[in-house]
Amino acid sequence: MAQTSVLRVLMDRDSLTLPPPAKLWIVEAKGDTTLSLGFTELLQSESIRAFQVPLQVSSWQDGRAKDLIRQLGLSPHSHWALVDASTQAVLSHGDNVPTWEAFLQDLEQAGFRDRAKDLQAYLKRNPNLIEAHEGLLNLLRARGEAATQQDMGLQISSAKESLEQGRLADWMEGSKDPAHADLSGGKKLNPVQDLLAWSAFTQEFDAVFRSGQWREMAFTWTKNGHPVDGASPTLQGLYLRWLPTVEAALREEPTSENFWDLWIWMSQTTGGSRLGPLLASLRPSPLLPKAEWPPQGALRILLATAKTPSEWGELKDHYRLLWDTDSHNLKEPVSTLDTADDPLLVQDWTNCFGPLLECTLRSGRIEEAEGLVREVMQGSRWSGIPARAAEIAARCGQRALALKWAALRGGSGR
Repeated sequence: MAQTSVLRVLMDRDSLTLPPPAKLWIVEAKGDTTLSLGFTELLQSESIRAFQVPLQVSSWQDGRAKDLIRQLGLSPHSHWALVDASTQAVLSHGDNVPTWEAFLQDLEQAGFRDRAKDLQAYLKRNPNLIEAHEGLLNLLRARGEAATQQDMGLQISSAKESLEQGRLADWMEGSKDPAHADLSGGKKLNPVQDLLAWSAFTQEFDAVFRSGQWREMAFTWTKNGHPVDGASPTLQGLYLRWLPTVEAALREEPTSENFWDLWIWMSQTTGGSRLGPLLASLRPSPLLPKAEWPPQGALRILLATAKTPSEWGELKDHYRLLWDTDSHNLKEPVSTLDTADDPLLVQDWTNCFGPLLECTLRSGRIEEAEGLVREVMQGSRWSGIPARAAEIAARCGQRALALKWAALRGGSGR
């Protein structure tokens, strides 16, 4: 019990999830950016980066800086101060960029802690505690994501963040392929940046794989992480090293959701060309319902990579089985508050009916596709159906059908 309590304290105080105890405030004289440039470099140094110190830069003319100027009795030249987040008391200050050793001491006295080092020390005393290893891995993962995004000059949202921000289309896209993101607009990571961002995560990842502890972990970032892995040669090498181990585990437990989530994330990061051979090597239980094999994540990859009419036809048969055997929100009449972007209906469309319609069209079964649209319109009358059906038809090269479906009237009573 005491062991668990200590671990919970270490993980609950994670500096990435709790408000930082202080902020760094720089007040600049007109035309003087020496301090802001110097501290930008200092905050990214290996010894300081983990603390995620919030930075605010103001000019002497900025009204927000007046209280600080008055409190410190400053003369009109550039100055910095570490300010307590709760009391607004000045904890340390100066007019030159300090050494990293001095600033590290200031941060620790202000209450900043490197939770990763705390967890690593804890694990030396309790090496078999899987929850601590998983907490450390998640923490190092989050730091690597943050550092990579900053170095690349990109802000990549996770699927969860997109949903919380009301960006439904981005949420659905992220849910379909959580390991993918468009990184083309960012700067390329140089080897030093890549190593600084991911070496600690790589070391812990290697450790849990060598011990076998990874098999009992959830790897929650495979669902809600920021998919920046494609920018990192370090991560690509790490995943190539351990993909055969995950594949061996899937041969033992073909329906493990955690194993599949991890394999898909690792495989997509490294090129995503191993699914066919893997599926051919797996032997799921004969008692497993046909609609549950292959798993949803693997099915999405097959859908994204299908090219021939026969591949589309096989996928159509599987999605038809899903549509006929599972319960679906799209088979129920919509509520009086029908909206075109209802999350549950969008999810049902994206996960099942949309792929079924696309596979039917791409396998050349036009009349069957029209029957599917009539069927779902009669069952649901959801206002989002016409535009989504038309978009799929247009994507499949069926322009006349797209115009026909776009003209349908969706929504209950309309």
